[in-house]
Amino acid sequence: MFKLVFGSVFLTVALGACATSSASNEGNSLPGMFQDAGGTVEESPPSYFGQYLAGREALREQDADAALLYFDEALRNRESDSVLLGLTMQAALAKGDVQRAKALAPRVVGQSEDNSTANLVLAIEALRQKDFPAAQSYLEKTGDNGFNVLLKPLLMAWVKLGQGQTDTAISELDALDKYNGFDALKQYQIALLSDVSGNRARADEEYARALDGPSGRAVRLVQSYGFYLDRTGRREEARKIFEDYIEQYPLSPTIHLELVDLASDRPLTPVVENAVDGAAEALYSAASIIGQERAVGVAATYIYFALDLKPNFPMARVLLAETAEDRGRWQEALNLYSEVKAQSAHGRNAQIRAAWATYKLGNIDEAKAMLESVAASYPKDIEALVVLADVSRDSKDWETAAQDYGRAIERLPDFQQRHWSLFYARGIAYEQSKQWPLAEADLIKSLELQPNHPQVLNYLAYSWVDRNENLEQAKDMLIKAVSLRPRDGFIVDSLGWLYYRLGDYDDAVTQLEKAVSLEAADPTITDHLADAYWRVGRREEARYQWQRALWLEPSTELAPLIREKLKSGLQDDIKAEK
Repeated sequence: MFKLVFGSVFLTVALGACATSSASNEGNSLPGMFQDAGGTVEESPPSYFGQYLAGREALREQDADAALLYFDEALRNRESDSVLLGLTMQAALAKGDVQRAKALAPRVVGQSEDNSTANLVLAIEALRQKDFPAAQSYLEKTGDNGFNVLLKPLLMAWVKLGQGQTDTAISELDALDKYNGFDALKQYQIALLSDVSGNRARADEEYARALDGPSGRAVRLVQSYGFYLDRTGRREEARKIFEDYIEQYPLSPTIHLELVDLASDRPLTPVVENAVDGAAEALYSAASIIGQERAVGVAATYIYFALDLKPNFPMARVLLAETAEDRGRWQEALNLYSEVKAQSAHGRNAQIRAAWATYKLGNIDEAKAMLESVAASYPKDIEALVVLADVSRDSKDWETAAQDYGRAIERLPDFQQRHWSLFYARGIAYEQSKQWPLAEADLIKSLELQPNHPQVLNYLAYSWVDRNENLEQAKDMLIKAVSLRPRDGFIVDSLGWLYYRLGDYDDAVTQLEKAVSLEAADPTITDHLADAYWRVGRREEARYQWQRALWLEPSTELAPLIREKLKSGLQDDIKAEK
């Protein structure tokens, strides 16, 4: 079968993932009032207990705003309690209130000198003030575990550069060699360090090496290298690098705007000009990597730090908004997108994502109006129309979704491989709105553009199987799809259901049992397995699986069919089944 996925194409409680040391047990510790040796507790206002416990619960629920309010109130009665101070600072960081965290950090360090989180906060403030020796001292007191294995060498490199120690700065990055996946980041940072230090010969070498390596696809590297070439009198070389990038990644808004500036003979805006900018860039890069590991709360904190060091950093603001989206914090995402200037490279995308956040907040008409406005402002662009269609698809208005995907397709001068997803999405919308001939045509077109995509193979083949059409062709497609995605229970189910339609019940049972083991909570797959069990004579197991399918809350269309099968079993004529 196929699974429909809707939507457009927290900081951990102790922040232990990014900065822990001997204070890493804070999340499990109790305030001093709970820890007296005599088995009794000292007197305290009754509200304190409630505020403390409510704050802990709010942190567990990732409600940083409420947690900070509760902990601040508790601190009125226990202002020197080390655990409570640490929790309040963590809540402030989770909320993104860097200023509040900075105010608390000296008090936390006063209670526990080696608290990694507090020392990191103090290091960021020292960096902002360009007090590089102090920043180094604070960083040295942070732990070497968790995400600090990434962040600490990056920040220390820029701290050393701020003190004029270029070679030492670059050698700090050698600590990244202990871990896999940081090669591209290291090469990019070395190029930036060489550039900012004024060592042109080394910068030439390092930028060229980075461009040829795994970081060569990173837009920030290309942007930085282009600025460096332009600043050193090689504007045509910068243009060539940008044009080569656009040829490979034609939708990059950042590089498109750089080319516009070159064409207008305007100076390019540098990515990094000094050590503080470099530290902000390092924080942004670390956040990008950590966000890919789904540690979006830690990533968000790093971005807040980056914006504290470099307030005019639109890419960081957009990334912060994306982390808010990942956490379902739609009002926060909307506010952040609204702060991005329309004329920036990220302005159009920010307007589109702001519209999506508006929809997720329940304002569908306003969201659609916002997207129509962007679509009208950029008549050759399809992104706003695609998201407009996504809004209708997410709200299951399939006919409107199909129409808006069609409007996006009509804007394309020709069809490239990357456009397979548009035909796939419109095909789904047509199929769900009972327009099968149109759906079939779009799914076939999607396969022409992306012949080996397992989801497209599965959707088209399963649709044929469910309609008892083109079963042999569907079989070849599903065998290929399963070979490409063997752990996808929905695709395995499709193959099992095909064997069932072909009357090969033994193979059907084999595949459907595997599918249920992969997607045990899906009622349709469970229903399919029950049907196959019935056909091979395993009647009691079939009835059990039908009953289980009902417990799994099937669709309103499927539920009565399952009840009838529980009552009467299956018909002898398989072609009469649906």
